[in-house]
Amino acid sequence: MTFSHTTGQYNVLGTLYAWLQGALTGNKPPLLSSVTLVVENPQDPMGNATLPCYSVHYLGADTGPSPYQGGRVDDGSGEQKFGIVEVNAWATRRDANWRAQLAQMQDALTKAVISLRSTGSALIIKDFYTNAAAPSNVSYRIVIDRVEARTPPYDPNPDIERRRMLLYFSWIERA
Repeated sequence: MTFSHTTGQYNVLGTLYAWLQGALTGNKPPLLSSVTLVVENPQDPMGNATLPCYSVHYLGADTGPSPYQGGRVDDGSGEQKFGIVEVNAWATRRDANWRAQLAQMQDALTKAVISLRSTGSALIIKDFYTNAAAPSNVSYRIVIDRVEARTPPYDPNPDIERRRMLLYFSWIERA
């Protein structure tokens, strides 16, 4: 039995996280010595990260109304998915530049989204099922809609500050 789900959540998130790592590294703010992306804490524990850093967490997806009659897509079936990923920028108040670091980290994500949208908003989905180390492109895409800054909940730790951003995206999941 062959299992291939090119537009499944595993490939979509793998593609999105790889793009985020590349885009945030490519737009590295001047006040950061490196760009660390902590994925799906606690899978990659925050305790192992050196601040400032980013963290990313998938908040889930909703299924929208089918844009295709009968849910037929190409020679199979499919449905439109709308997902949200939370991206946090973290800094320590022990660094005198923490406010500027957070602002620059937010700007780096905003610039990455705007740059992608200026070229059509699409990320080509990669096939992480077949080869996680060197995934090949498939013929489907993720559309990045927008990024919004949100006020984070109160954190009792006086040494840590963060910026919370929500990244909205969509794709057609094919069966």
